[in-house]
Amino acid sequence: MMVNLHEIDDWVSKISEEMNFYGYLTPINLLEEKEKFFKNIRGKRAYNPRFQYKERQFKKMSEVLREYLNLLDEHDDLHNLFINKIKFLLKQLEILTADDTNFYEKAVNLYGRPDMACLSASLKILSESKNAGYAFPKETVSPEEMAAILKNEIKIHDIGWKVLITCKIIPKITVSGKDKTVYINANIKYTFEEIERLKVHEIKTHVFRGENGALQPYKIFAEGLSDYNETEEGLAVLLEKAAGCHKIDARQVKLYAARAVCADLCLKKTFFETFTLLRKFVPEDLAYRLTERGKRGMRDTAQKGGLITGFHYISGWQKVRKYVEAGGNLRILYVGKVGLKDVEVMGRMLRKGELNAPRYLPELI
Repeated sequence: MMVNLHEIDDWVSKISEEMNFYGYLTPINLLEEKEKFFKNIRGKRAYNPRFQYKERQFKKMSEVLREYLNLLDEHDDLHNLFINKIKFLLKQLEILTADDTNFYEKAVNLYGRPDMACLSASLKILSESKNAGYAFPKETVSPEEMAAILKNEIKIHDIGWKVLITCKIIPKITVSGKDKTVYINANIKYTFEEIERLKVHEIKTHVFRGENGALQPYKIFAEGLSDYNETEEGLAVLLEKAAGCHKIDARQVKLYAARAVCADLCLKKTFFETFTLLRKFVPEDLAYRLTERGKRGMRDTAQKGGLITGFHYISGWQKVRKYVEAGGNLRILYVGKVGLKDVEVMGRMLRKGELNAPRYLPELI
């Protein structure tokens, strides 16, 4: 039977868009629960938010994905990329339909958890900054100002992406390869020191990889292959450091470290306990935002677990750095939103002319 990969690609793209993974894992009562949390804190009472989410029905999506999975040949490089992507989406669907009793297991099964090397490096960064009396700078740059800055950066590189301000995300900024949009969180301000770093991180890493992926024959290269996220964030941190951004924005590496520690705490502690322990290292509002991000997906945040991908910044940085030190070619990682595990396949496909060489590359590569 002849397999139409473009048809499968279209369906995978459609399902990924309709699934709206991070959208469904964003609580619809964020502001109310934050207000309750700090009201209780001021009254010296422990409180664990109870998050609510949009209703989720994904049975049909799962059935369609499994039908296509049965058509693919695992011995073919391109087929195998689709196999891994479909399996990844099926696991995401399992996470979206999980309740608090098995969310922990599903999330760790797909995204992993911070290992000792990641945690040791992160705790070292946080402890050194605490001992040095590091003061976190104030966030004074508005979402509107940041949106204008990133729009201008995109214009400089002549890339047809949009920048939109939204109140429907938890991170400060989210980049979507599917709809070629950079989303700015309407509820958070930015520091002046992080402006140059965000140009490298959001535009020269996330947008460049997304746009190069859009120039490939299949949509999955723009949306992201399976397990691409850790490599993507690690690559962004590596380029930030190479560009000297960490000397200007010293805060950010501390935040990356705090996200990794937060991920570990969310798997072991309640929301309140995680917040309290993070307060030893970061200001109150940052501790809340980190914990809110780490505990998303949970309804009762007194339970252990959460979507703990925050450790990928440090662990990905460690892995991409090792790849470079071993002589790895960063240009291969710019053919689209691909992961380190796909490097050999990407190399073969480039040599065969099955993929286009990346058009957009940061100056450092």
